[in-house]
Amino acid sequence: MTISAVGNKARWWDGDASQRYWMELVNVDTWGSELIAPDTSRYDLMKDVRVGDVVLHWVGKNNPMGFKSGMYGASIVAGELQSRAGDWYGKPANTIPLTGYTPLPSPYLLTDLRADHQADILGIKGNLESEYPTGRGKFTIYFPFQKHPTSGLKPNQGYLFKLPAEVLQAAPDLLPDSDWGGFDRPLVAPPVSGQNGVRQRYAGFCADPILKKAIEMQAVRQAIVHYEAAGYSVEDVGAFRSYDLLAIRGDEERHIEVKGSQGYVQKVILTRNEVTHANDYRLTDLVVVADIKWERHLDGSIATDDGTMSVYPDWRPSPENLKPLSYEYFLD
Repeated sequence: MTISAVGNKARWWDGDASQRYWMELVNVDTWGSELIAPDTSRYDLMKDVRVGDVVLHWVGKNNPMGFKSGMYGASIVAGELQSRAGDWYGKPANTIPLTGYTPLPSPYLLTDLRADHQADILGIKGNLESEYPTGRGKFTIYFPFQKHPTSGLKPNQGYLFKLPAEVLQAAPDLLPDSDWGGFDRPLVAPPVSGQNGVRQRYAGFCADPILKKAIEMQAVRQAIVHYEAAGYSVEDVGAFRSYDLLAIRGDEERHIEVKGSQGYVQKVILTRNEVTHANDYRLTDLVVVADIKWERHLDGSIATDDGTMSVYPDWRPSPENLKPLSYEYFLD
């Protein structure tokens, strides 16, 4: 293992091409499309991530989905670090695009890791600490796990950690299969079934603007094919109307609102104008395309494939199903 350090930060992976693994600790249902962190020195480890590296996704115990703590899958780094203004609660964020998300056949839980590999992992950590002693005023090795005095092995607090290749040699079940680790796998990001059920997402909610646009356009394309097959002449008017598609068949003029998602859809986000128009114009349809599969190429572009389409003809947004997400307040 090659050892080097910058200041008190031990970058023990420098010069070793086999050390290409990272662990992301997440508590929200958005992993697999990008890494994202505030543009501050606390998260400067993001600057060490390279194209072709492998990111393993660990879900922490305090998550709103109710998932059990454990490893859920892995992705490939598909592009360089990018800066996006205002993407972290209104402040600048650094993002790194990911692709090729592959879920584990079933999540590898913390309880399993403790039972099977606790001694191995703590031994690897001890070897690093013997080279670079940790603690106040000493070195940071970015190791993803620590030993709790009573419960045993547990993830460290933080967001991104460097995962030694030796950990994966000792615990190969942390990866989708024992020899996975590159672009020989299909570059597809399907939705993942978690330990406690299928993840539910808002249609149209995505932190990655390039992926969000690709998902939206895939949904629009599928809707156009559907209505053209039914004999309509279809025009994309989403750039300047309160709905997405204008479909005309003879004297019938139908307005279509389209929503797309990369996962399961239970609810969609609507603007005030979309709700008003659907209530005012009788021949309005809602089209929802869920489970859209996608892949990100090394140049950053995204290719998509068909999802599951549901059509709600003559749609009216019922007041009891609408929930306000924000308000406009006029000052006195």
